[in-house]
Amino acid sequence: MRRPTSLTNISLLTGLAVAIFSTAIFLLICFLFFLEVRIENLIASSIIVFIISFSAFRFVLNRFINSKIRIIYKTIGKPLKFQQETNRKNDNMLQAVERDVAEWAINKNKQIRELKKMEQYRKEFVGNVSHELKTPIFNAQGYIETLMDSDLDDKDFAKSYLQKASANIDRLEAIVSDLLEISKFETGRIQLDKTAFDLVKLIKKVFFQYQHLAEEHKVKLQVMAEEGEIFVIADEKRMMQVLENLISNSIKYGKEDGATIVRFYDMDEQYLVEVSDNGPGIDEEHIPRLFERFYRADRSRARKVGGTGLGLAIVKNIVEAHEQTISVTSKLDEGTTFSFTLQKSQE
Repeated sequence: MRRPTSLTNISLLTGLAVAIFSTAIFLLICFLFFLEVRIENLIASSIIVFIISFSAFRFVLNRFINSKIRIIYKTIGKPLKFQQETNRKNDNMLQAVERDVAEWAINKNKQIRELKKMEQYRKEFVGNVSHELKTPIFNAQGYIETLMDSDLDDKDFAKSYLQKASANIDRLEAIVSDLLEISKFETGRIQLDKTAFDLVKLIKKVFFQYQHLAEEHKVKLQVMAEEGEIFVIADEKRMMQVLENLISNSIKYGKEDGATIVRFYDMDEQYLVEVSDNGPGIDEEHIPRLFERFYRADRSRARKVGGTGLGLAIVKNIVEAHEQTISVTSKLDEGTTFSFTLQKSQE
């Protein structure tokens, strides 16, 4: 079995080689220039030369290698790690250095990939937010300019265009408000007002709110709770935002004569809440990015159903602010399910 290379072995073998070479040179000089030297003195001198050259070279080599290793650890940002390895007098220090440098290189490559990915997301976000803001601004500007160039005596015409301009300004305000809310969540400036409440009752309230939309899309709304009441601890107002977004999306992006179903699963200290539909589903490549701001899996359809494109990003921030998790699963032509957890109420 091959013995692992170590700092001790390297310095020992190299020191022996240099000491033997130095002693041989010393003996050669003695034989050439000091032929009458007594053999006892020659042996003693040779031993002294061997010991001095071995000790001196080994000491210098250790200092040199340690200085280089110290620089390596400073470069990779782990100066204390070098001190720890030295204190342990690790015979396999070179292996430890190789391992730590490889780990550092892997982490750096990972960071570079993450930065490139974030840079790509940033570019996409800037492009998306510019487009989302430009559309209502351009529309409102067009309606107002048309009014300025038209005969204002036609009150019905003027009122119609002013209403259209107002609707675009409202959309612009909604986008800015949602962006500000996401920013507050991400910077920790949102304070949650957690109370115990019946989640089933809240869901039925949201169903009533979107009943007209469900009838328009011929979607059946169902809540499946065997116990009849599901008490959780959360910010009721914020959870209503979550449910409004998930249920309205399920209705809008589902299919006609379909269904939106809310189910509950007991997970000891938590409830798992699922909002499912049997719509067209979402392609797998889009799922990891659904919670990104302004990301739309089906842009053409998203434009028709409206919205700011920030709903799911807000949902994710609200759930994570409660120290809970949210996920999504979907299969094409079978439907989509959003799942999130909430803490149980002990009352």
